[in-house]
Amino acid sequence: MNLIDIGKELDRPWMQKIVAAINGNVLRLVRYYGEYPMHKHNGEQFVLVLEGEIEIEEEDKKVHLSQMDYHVIPAGKMHRPIARKPALVLVCWREDIKTTLSEEGL
Repeated sequence: MNLIDIGKELDRPWMQKIVAAINGNVLRLVRYYGEYPMHKHNGEQFVLVLEGEIEIEEEDKKVHLSQMDYHVIPAGKMHRPIARKPALVLVCWREDIKTTLSEEGL
């Protein structure tokens, strides 16, 4: 299976597809585009950019990621992804992860 080919099916912003479930973790292919609301998870989140560029805005910093760059977002840290142009991203987290939006939603 080729992740880039699978990503061509993701034709809307924030559309995603589970590509694998391994040892209680889920790998999702996500089409990032635009600004996602500020939120946090009760577990770590691994983000790997396959195509394009994104920015992860965290409570205390901004992380710029280009193709094949990765970042681990700590559990409980408020963050949001921003993609000025469509980007293809592989995300990994626990199957039972919970997401909480910020009170402002931004």
